[in-house]
Amino acid sequence: MAVIPSPPTDAKQRLVNAIRNYVHMDNLVESLNKQTTNARTLRAKHETEAIGLMHQMGLGASTIQISGSALQIKPQRTPAGLTWGFLEREVGAWAASTGIPATRATGLIKWLQEHREIRETECLQKVGPKRAPLK
Repeated sequence: MAVIPSPPTDAKQRLVNAIRNYVHMDNLVESLNKQTTNARTLRAKHETEAIGLMHQMGLGASTIQISGSALQIKPQRTPAGLTWGFLEREVGAWAASTGIPATRATGLIKWLQEHREIRETECLQKVGPKRAPLK
């Protein structure tokens, strides 16, 4: 008969296990993020190459059948990130076009910055000597 070990009940041992599991998962996340970045870079490279070749071969308007799907060249619209610089420029331009004084537009941006919602939670953070980057 096999004896199944009982989970640790001592708080110190539970903390050790929680830290060990956290570090393992943190390292896994770091590794997967690096792999994801590399995969996205390679995908973009191959996409650019494929689009260029399709245009060279006169296939820009074609549909290419692949396993379970099809590929077409389509335009993709991606909005730029919403930044404070963008808001300052655009609110300033809007204010100027509507006759609102620039000081009011600047005041609005400053007010938004001061009243922006910030959420704070506790988290574990690695401190101390930096580790060698993952490859």
